[in-house]
Amino acid sequence: MTPISAVESVPANQLLRLVAKGLTAERGGGAAASAFDSAGFGGLVQQLGSSAVDFSMQDVKGSSKSFPKHEVKHVSDHKSAARCAKFSPDGKYFATGSADTSIKFFEVAKIKQTMVGDSKDGPARPVIRTFYDHTQAINGLDFHPESPILISAAKDNTIKYAYP
Repeated sequence: MTPISAVESVPANQLLRLVAKGLTAERGGGAAASAFDSAGFGGLVQQLGSSAVDFSMQDVKGSSKSFPKHEVKHVSDHKSAARCAKFSPDGKYFATGSADTSIKFFEVAKIKQTMVGDSKDGPARPVIRTFYDHTQAINGLDFHPESPILISAAKDNTIKYAYP
């Protein structure tokens, strides 16, 4: 089984569609972006006219938008690269799948405790469980929408169900 590459899964005109919607939003309109959905690339050029997006950094002294601060915290190690991750539908848990054939199951509340650092019960351990059911790299993860079931797919051409 050959994994689908990211290039094959994204529509060819997705970037143009996003640019058109962004420019329409900047202009304060809303209906023009939906007009592009049925138009081809030529329709986009006609719709946008001579407008362009400039990503250059020539005017550094001008007003710039401030970006929100993001904190990064290392919570657990896989022995190899993490290839996929998925949050549970309720947002309380998430899982990561790795090229080392393991799946780590995390509790979000415990990760938040490690971010704050003042846990009353000692250091929080965010990894609830680690699964070693596959023999090759994990390619995908998903949670069942209603039941507490984690579904994993791997390069070994198997799909496994786990009940964390």
